[in-house]
Amino acid sequence: MASTQLFATVPFYAGLTLDELGGRGVRWPDRDGAGDAFAEVALGPFTLDEPDPVPQANGRLRLGTFRSIWASEEVLVSPALRFLHPSQRVEMSPADARRLDVAPGERVRVAGDRRAITATVTVRAAVPPGSVFLETGVPEDSASELEGPLVEVRKG
Repeated sequence: MASTQLFATVPFYAGLTLDELGGRGVRWPDRDGAGDAFAEVALGPFTLDEPDPVPQANGRLRLGTFRSIWASEEVLVSPALRFLHPSQRVEMSPADARRLDVAPGERVRVAGDRRAITATVTVRAAVPPGSVFLETGVPEDSASELEGPLVEVRKG
C-alpha cells in the first residue's frame, strides 16, 4: 500500500511497480519513459558576467579561506575531542615564507583592510605563491574577521 502511494505521488516513480523492482531493484535510466516526468531544460549556450578586476597585490597576498571539520562547538566542549579543535594558522607557500622571512610555527599578524588577526605559520608546497589560506570557524582570530581579497602578513 505504501509503495503504491509513493509511485502515484512522486512523478519520478510514475508507473513503477513492485513486480518491476523485484528482488534486485531497477535502474531509473533503464525504464522506458524515464525522463518523461521532468521538464525540458535549456542546455546552453550560457554566458557569464565578466568578474571584477583583480586588485593589485602590491606585496600583499590573496586571501583564501577554509573550514576544518574540527572547528565546531561539539568538538570544543568534548573533553575527548578538545585537542582537535583548531587554532588559527596561516598556510603559505615556501616562496612566500622565504620572502616574508617567516618560519613554520612562528606567530604572525595577518591584516586585512580594517582588521588584523594572529596566526601560526604553516608552510605548504601546495599553496600557490602569492596566496595564503586562513581558517573560518575558529573561536579566536577567525578569517571571517578580515575584509578584502588581499592581506598583509607581518612578524609579530
